[in-house]
Amino acid sequence: MRRAPGFTLIELLAALAVLAVLATLSWRGLSSVLDAEAHVREEARRWNEVGLLLAQLREDVLSTIAVGGVGEGQLVLERFGDVPGTPPRRVGYRLRDGAVEYLLWPSDRTADAQAPGQAVLGGVAELRFTALREDGTWTAVWPPGPALPRALAVELVLARGEHVTRLYPLR
Repeated sequence: MRRAPGFTLIELLAALAVLAVLATLSWRGLSSVLDAEAHVREEARRWNEVGLLLAQLREDVLSTIAVGGVGEGQLVLERFGDVPGTPPRRVGYRLRDGAVEYLLWPSDRTADAQAPGQAVLGGVAELRFTALREDGTWTAVWPPGPALPRALAVELVLARGEHVTRLYPLR
């Protein structure tokens, strides 16, 4: 008896089983790659936000005229105006409810009115500012006034535990 050309049912079932296993492995691999891409994209967005905050802080610190006060989780500075010839601006940073807020007082320099805060970075556990004294020691509090500290240290602790420290010379 001659065998008819083609595949047997057993051979077809075996081929389908192998293809099903390969398809499952491919799907799981693609899913892992997509999850990793989403994680990397979220991390990049997060660190971009941290970088933007630190860049704005650097600009404000480098154009500081007077310190409005350095305290626990808050910094207030008087800096040059946005455009040459404009009056100085009072700006600040503070930690409130797990978010760093940027404070910007009106340019008419109203007397000690509290500026509204604009949240610029969420997911922050701690924000510390310290000032470098003339004798080389660091202090967590710097009184308001025209006397600038030698430098300012900013320590940012994110909610997931990452620490970021920046040092900014003031004079």
